[in-house]
Formats: sequence, C-alpha cells, structure tokens
Amino acid sequence: MKISLNWLKRHLEIKASVEEISSKLTNLGFEVEGIEESGKVYGGLLIAEVLECVPHPDSDHLSLAKVFDGKENLQIVCGAPNVRAGIKAVLAPIGIELPFPDGKNLKIKKSKIRGYESFGMLCAEDEIGLSDNHDGILILPSDAPVGKPFTELGYYDTVFELNVTPNRPDALSHLGIARELSEPRCPRLKDLPDSTPRSLLPTPIKLTITAPAACPRYVGRIINNVKIAPSPEWMQRLLKAVGINPINNVVDITNFILMDIGQPLHSFDLGKLSGGEIVVRFAKEGEKFTTLDGKEHVLQSTDLAICDGNRPACLAGVMGGLESEITEETKDVFLEAAFFNPTIVRKQAKRLGLSTDSSYRFERGVDFELQNFASDYACSLIAEFTGGTVAEQKLEFVSPEHLPKRFAVPLREERIEKLLGIKIPLEQAKKLLEGIGVKEIMPSWRFDLEREADLIEELARLTGYDKIPYDVPSFKAEPNELPLQEKINRKIRHSLSALGLHECLSLRFTSKKKTEWVFGNSEDKRAKPAELLNPLSEELAVLPTSLLPNLIFSAAENAKHQKSIRLFEVSKAQFPTPETASEKDPGFEEIPLLGIVYAEAKMDFLQFKGLLTAFFKRLHISVNFEAPEISEVFLHPGRSAVLKLGKKILGCCGELHPAVQNKFDLKINTFVCEIDLSILEIAFLKPVSFKEFSRQMIIERDVSIEADESVSHAELLSKFKGFNPKYLAGIELLSVYQGEKIAAGKKNLLYRFYYQAPDRTLTDDEINAVHTKLRERIAGAGLVLR
Repeated sequence: MKISLNWLKRHLEIKASVEEISSKLTNLGFEVEGIEESGKVYGGLLIAEVLECVPHPDSDHLSLAKVFDGKENLQIVCGAPNVRAGIKAVLAPIGIELPFPDGKNLKIKKSKIRGYESFGMLCAEDEIGLSDNHDGILILPSDAPVGKPFTELGYYDTVFELNVTPNRPDALSHLGIARELSEPRCPRLKDLPDSTPRSLLPTPIKLTITAPAACPRYVGRIINNVKIAPSPEWMQRLLKAVGINPINNVVDITNFILMDIGQPLHSFDLGKLSGGEIVVRFAKEGEKFTTLDGKEHVLQSTDLAICDGNRPACLAGVMGGLESEITEETKDVFLEAAFFNPTIVRKQAKRLGLSTDSSYRFERGVDFELQNFASDYACSLIAEFTGGTVAEQKLEFVSPEHLPKRFAVPLREERIEKLLGIKIPLEQAKKLLEGIGVKEIMPSWRFDLEREADLIEELARLTGYDKIPYDVPSFKAEPNELPLQEKINRKIRHSLSALGLHECLSLRFTSKKKTEWVFGNSEDKRAKPAELLNPLSEELAVLPTSLLPNLIFSAAENAKHQKSIRLFEVSKAQFPTPETASEKDPGFEEIPLLGIVYAEAKMDFLQFKGLLTAFFKRLHISVNFEAPEISEVFLHPGRSAVLKLGKKILGCCGELHPAVQNKFDLKINTFVCEIDLSILEIAFLKPVSFKEFSRQMIIERDVSIEADESVSHAELLSKFKGFNPKYLAGIELLSVYQGEKIAAGKKNLLYRFYYQAPDRTLTDDEINAVHTKLRERIAGAGLVLR
C-alpha cells in the first residue's frame, strides 16, 4: 500500500519528519517497507523571479533574463519560449547537479552562451523530474516565496510503502492512515460545501437488487452534461505518487476517492446503458462479459454482476465493462457506490484471475456506512471539475439484515492488566479507544474488533509495545518425550542415510495417472485415491494412498541424469473412511509409511534384500522375508517377498514389475519396498532387556543339503531352529547350487552352523555330539544330506 505524504496533509497537519512518521507507523503495526523521497535530490533548487527579459542579440530563440534568487540578481541565458518578465520560475543555481533519466547528472556551471555569461538555469518540468514536458520552463504561482527552496511548494512527494495486514482494510486509504497518525486520533474530511448544482429532473433509470445478501447496500447517482477532460494537476500528481496513471477527470475522481477514503466507486457512461434499469443480480450460466482490459470472460451463476436492462455492465467489486466505460464522448455519468459481500468478490476475482484496487478492498471489507458520503463527495468533485449537474434524486437500496452489525464489546480493567502486564485505568483506555473511533459500539470500518482481547490489543498498540514490560519466565524447562512415531521416523532416517540412501520430500498430493500406473484398476484400496475438489493441477489431483507413485516418478526423473538412484520417504497415506449414520461427510484415516526405491543396473533381489536386512538390523528388529501367496500387481511375480513382523504383515518388497517400469520409462533394474510404520511400532513397544554377549570362541560346522527347488530358505531355516540344537549361535546360507551334477527339480544348499557357549570354550567332542544329533534330525525330516 502506497501512502503519499502530500495526500496525508489534506487530512491533518503534519510537522513530524519523514523518519518520525516512519517510526510511528511501524510502532502502530504498519511496517514501512520502503520510503521514496522524489524531491530529495532536488533540494538545491530555488524559487526565483524574472525581473527583466530581452531577446539575445545574436540568437533568434534565446533570451537574456535578469533573475532575482532572493539574495542577488543573476543573468541567465534561457531558450524557453515562455520566459518573460514578472513570472516566477525554478532556478538551478551554479554548483548543483540535476539527475537525468539515463542515470547521468548535469552539473550546473557558469557558462558563456554566444558571448553572454549565464549564472544558472531556469528549469522545465522534465529537467527537475516532474513530467516529460519540455515545452517551456515551469511557471510557478505568483505568490511563491522568492528565495525559498522549490521543494517546499509541494511539487515533490514522499511516498511510504506500507505492509498493511489483512485484518486492517480500514488502513487501505489515506484517511485510515491519517486516523492512526493524528493527535488526537480523530481526523475527518472537511464538510463539503452545499453548492453542488442540482437537477430536479426525474432520474431516467430505476434500480433493482435481486441479490440483497451479496449487495446489501447500493447508492447510484446521475451527473448530467459532463465535459470529459484531464483532471486537475494536483490530483494527477497525487495519483501518480501512489502508482495510478491519470485517465480523465471522472475516472480520476473515482480513483481519488478510493485512495483517499477507501471506498471503491465505479462510473458508467449512462448513454451506453440500455433498458432504463440497473439490475444487481447473479450472472446467468455461460453469460459473456468483456472487462475494461479487453478480455472476454464466461460468467458462472455464482458471479455477481451489475447489469443494465439487457446485459452485464460491471463485475461487482472487481472491474467494469468495456462497453460502458467513460470516454471523451461521454455526456452523462451514472456513479455507483456499494457494499458487496467480501466472500462473493473474493471468489469471483480469484476464479477469473482479476485483481484490482477495488477487489483488494472489497475482499477485506470496506466501511459499510461510507457509501452515501463517498457518493456525495465524488459528485461534488465531478460537478466542480466537469461542469456537470448532479441529479437530486438518489437510487438507493439497503438490506439491513444482510449488513454487518455494529455491537458493543465489554472491557475490564483487570483483564487489561492481566494480558498486558501494565495498568491502564479504564477512563484512560476509553479515551485511547475513542481516538480511533471506538466508543459505545465498534466503528463500521473496523471489522477486526470483535471481542475484549481485540480491544486490549489496540490498547497495546496505541500505548506503545515498548512500554509493556517483559520478564523471562521463571520455570524449569524440561525436554518433552518425543512421540513414539517420531522416534521411529528419526531412527529410520538416520539408518537409511547411513546406508547411502537419500530422503525424498514430496508434495502431499499425487496424480491419479501415476496411482493407476502402480496399482492398476484392482480392488486394492490403494487404487482408489480420494480426489480433490479444487486441485492445483492434474499432477496434484488426488491424495496419496501410497508413497511409491511419487517415489518411482522421482527415480525415473533422476535416472535420466545418473546411473544409481537410492531414495526413501517417510510420510503418510490418506484413505477416506466410510460414512456413518452420525457423520454425513467421510473423514480420513492416515497411515504412516516408509517407501524405498533403489534403481541400479547391476542390482538384483538378493542384494536389495541384503540392504533391507542391514536396515532392520540397525533398528534391532527381526523381520522375516516370506514368499507372497498373491504377488502385488506392481512387483515382479518371481522376485518379491512379504515382510513379516511375527505374524503381522509389515509390508512388501521386490523388483518393480516390467510393465510398471515401462510406464514410468525406467530403463534400469528398480527395486521398491513399502512398510506400514504403524505395525513397526509393535516392535518398539516391547521392553528392551540386556543380554550379556559371550566372549568365548565360535566353532563352525557346515551341512550340505539336497532339497526340492520349491522348498524355500525360510522354510529350511524354520526347521533348523525348530530342532533347537544346544549351543547354536547362528545359521548362515553360504551357497545354492543347481546344475548338471544334481537331479532336475532339485537344489543343493550349503549352510554354516555356529556354536558357542556363554561361559567356556566348547570341546570338539561336545560340538561333534551336538552337530551329529542335528544332522540326524535333519535326515529324519526327509532332507537329503550330502
């Protein structure tokens, strides 16, 4: 929000310096993000009077001017066609530098022009940064004080760039900021003189409001016989200072009122409105409307429009229509001042991608009692600057039940002291609040004041935050215990990072297409993600039911640039819960998951299994890898496993199905794993007990077994452990052989058994006895020893 210092001076006298104003605004809660002082570089310019002016003897376009600068008479050689005796002008004396738009500076020096000395320069507007005009020198008012700095006349401005928080729409105007800066804090515009020409002719148009909840207040005025021309110079300067380009007198006045008191207005060319009626209604579905920027929009039934008898002429609170804009041919003006529902304006501005100064204020809420005053104020200026006549009759509509309500908020002295830590007597608090318009009821321009705490916050702001004492709280700080799931997540991240994997952080949305690529159209609940009502894009259109679609996509993108991709992610999947009798809207169940994707050309399933085994070992968890009864649709049917924690299924792992790899355009071996971390919690809930490890020597014995190729390693391992041999410390599979030296359908497995006692070194006789007994039990189980 840009605030002009010259504009503020129209509302109150300001004697403070720019630095003091900036500090005060910041202390009041309006952070000053920047200050632009356009006149700072022109501080050396003086107001001078031309006493005499004669033609240059050796030139047909130069003049010799005798100029008084307040101290002495100077001779100036000037080429401006409008220089003459008796005028007052801007003098650039010898020694100052004038900045030019190209970044260069012109230093004023004593010079000789065609034989005559010149002791300075009389300046045109473009030479002193006021405009692009170079038709002649700038002629100042006759009462301008000679010898004074030119910057004191107010041609230059100081502009503050303020950060106004969304809860303070009242501060989006110069009146709002003046109200905050004033001492006492109650400035108001001067009463307008009751001298506006009035027409007693009946208003040739009627007003119909069919959407009172969306437009609870509307004021329309007609101004006849206007003459469209440029607005006064002072108004153009103020508008330019805050970044608004002047257009013509009528449009500039509506923009001036907007920035001055915060009420958006809109002016229509009355001659271009047909049907003799103004209708405020919701648009018809598919109705087309062309805005002032020349773009055509297709409206929906939720868009609020200001229409004539036949078609939309303005999108309420956002932007006017091209067909009814004010032009040089305009003779009669219809002026609108309204209060629109902020939600309606915000939704239609966002949907149509339009953001204007008007919508910015309507979205946050304008003063709902300001419309009549703003209309009268604008009509007075239009009549003055266009010579038009304001119709006596107003078109006015009010729906009190749909307007915001003004109400009283209680305030207690003890509550003030409790929240702020300082004592503010109730009478003093009332005076401070009355200064910003808070009396018995809340002012119509302060939507944010709803409860006692809001008033106390205002008191803190008005009193000064620096006056509120602060103390270091005297309590013993103790670290809180982390939730179990967060402990697990941290341990997972540390373990996988130590194993060379990189954590991936995905957006909490995914695409329906990627989900289908992984899970197909099966009955698996992961194949049916919940869709967003208003997605940012098709790529972010559904809630994730698995971490794998995004992880596999990330791996595919990375595989275009590198040969080894090792990613993991710890996050949640969302599943809609079914509706119940007591709840119309379904909720969502969140399941914490760990997803792993490992893509590398020479990787195989055993290596990936080894990685996962090392990972679980770091977590101190015993997980079994078992062949799946039904393979996951996204995994290779012969190279996958189910992960079990006891009897519970923890997740799955394996090589990605070739069909899925093709859809993601992955050309290297890719292995994936997904784990339900809510199941993993079971292992962490078990109490940890210390078991002293043995310091004795380990003795090894090997056993070679022939078995059917359908018999898995897990089944054999389970059998061996079921025999419960004495002193057994571990079992390791060394090799698996299938080939010419063994019968078809068979395989040879070489196992190594480790024996160890906790308190002594075992003898060969003890080990041989135990191992022989184990071999006998293996043979008795139908397995062939080799």
